[in-house]
Parts: sequence; C-alpha cells; structure tokens
Amino acid sequence: MAQTKSMVPASVPRRELAQVLKDLRAASGLTLKEVAEQTGVDHGHLSRVERATRGVSEELLGKLMDRPYAHLVTTDERNRAFELLRADLAEEDPYKRHSNLLTPTQYGGYLKFEAGAAALSAYELALLPGLLQTEEYASAVIEAMRPDLGKRGVTTLVEIRMQRQERLIGAGKAFRVVIDEAALRRPVVAGEPMKRQLHRLIEVVEYPFVSVSLLPMTTGCHAGLYGSFMIMDFPEPTPSVVWVEGLAESTYFAKQDHVDRYVTAFESLWERAVPLAADSDLVEKVIKELPT
Repeated sequence: MAQTKSMVPASVPRRELAQVLKDLRAASGLTLKEVAEQTGVDHGHLSRVERATRGVSEELLGKLMDRPYAHLVTTDERNRAFELLRADLAEEDPYKRHSNLLTPTQYGGYLKFEAGAAALSAYELALLPGLLQTEEYASAVIEAMRPDLGKRGVTTLVEIRMQRQERLIGAGKAFRVVIDEAALRRPVVAGEPMKRQLHRLIEVVEYPFVSVSLLPMTTGCHAGLYGSFMIMDFPEPTPSVVWVEGLAESTYFAKQDHVDRYVTAFESLWERAVPLAADSDLVEKVIKELPT
C-alpha cells in the first residue's frame, strides 16, 4: 500500500506489533470479523491496527491476547507484545521542533523509518546519497531543491543530514548503495568542494558496513531510470518498506509485491554495477576531469 503526505508513517515498534497481530490472526484461522466479535471491537478498527495506521490500546491488546490468541502465545511473546505497545506510546520525535521544515517533503516520516531500520539499500540516479554527502555538497543540494527555505532552514537540514551520518557510522548499520555515473558527474558544487565530495566516496568504503557500487553510463537502459529509491529492512517480523521522494510529495510502499519489485530492481542494478572498493578508477577519472 502506498502512503502519501497525509499518511504519517507509524513507528517501528507499532509496525512490528501490527505484524505480530496479523501473524497471530493468520495462525488462528479467524477472520477479522470473527476476532472483532470475540473482542467487541469493530472489525474496521482491527484492520487499521493490523495495518499500523492506528495504534492499539492496552485494553484491546489484553483482549486479543486473552481471547482469540491465548492458545497461540507464550508468556514471553505476550510480554514482548506489551513491550512493543509501550515503546510505540513512548516514542518521541527528536525532530518535532523542525516540523515546519520537514513536513512539506514528508522528510520526518523518512527519518522515522531510517532510524529504526536494520539495513539500508539505495539506488541514486542524479545525486550522491545524503548519507555520504559532505556538508558543502549537502548545503548546495538542499538550497537548490528547497528554494522555499531561508539560510537558517538550509543550515538546519544540513545539520540533520550530518547527524544521520554520525548515527549510521556509530551504529555500524549495513548500507548498500548503487550510484549512477550521472550522479558522479553532476557539478552540484564547483572545483575543490566537488573533489572533496568525490574523495569522500572513496573514503567511506573503508567502513566494513558501507558498500558502494557505481553504475557506468555504458550500462544503457535499466529499471533504475524510473528514479532513485531507498529500501529499508527492519528486524523481524517487521516488513521492509521502500521510500521514494518526489517534488510535491514523497511516498512509501509497504505492500509486499511492491517492495519485491524494488528489491528485484536493486539486486539487478547491484549485479551490473562495479564495486567502488575494488575499482575507484571511475571516481578518480571524474576528479581529474573537474576544472580547478
């Protein structure tokens, strides 16, 4: 199911709990209507709980665990469900004070997903990935793509981007990215700042959890030409999502067949791309061709 700017992404604990409840209902063999009858709750409400578009109350979770699913859960599994509920209720948005900057592009929703993801896989068609950008490059990108912002707004978003990079490195979170050669050659910043950005790419592959591959222009047509995307994988049993940014609004896909299409596309691009760790010739060539 696609979610747009009117649909605020749920927290990772809520999505995990929703998946647990969905799996329990499948194991019980009951329909939503039958579970609703046993718990005295409207089946539409239960449907929204299972899709994580609505949180579950402690009272309802207790009813679900005590009635239709009692014979399916151990004490540890029951306790885990309530831990997830408490985690969802307690989760705070560290960027709430910047909502005026984040809301227009649904960036706040993306940050929720990225923070909770266990692994990230990205394809970048036109720009170098935000998680690998230098401050100079990030500032130029944000200033050009968010003309509605003043200097302070641009500075704030650059700071947030640098904080994301620190968390990625600090957590050692697995990050795979395929970068199209077009992104390498786009002169977002001029001269030395662009060279520093490209050298940054070469440096980051020294981290064992960061894998960068380059897709040469000679590759021809491929599924990535539809545009850039980010696949975010979460700890089991929370399903993966795909995030796609747009000019007017951003979208995330959680429906399994949609996610599978993006995963297939990414793996195809990954197989055709050249690992930067093994061959940095293309980046070095672009650096040499840059005007001083």
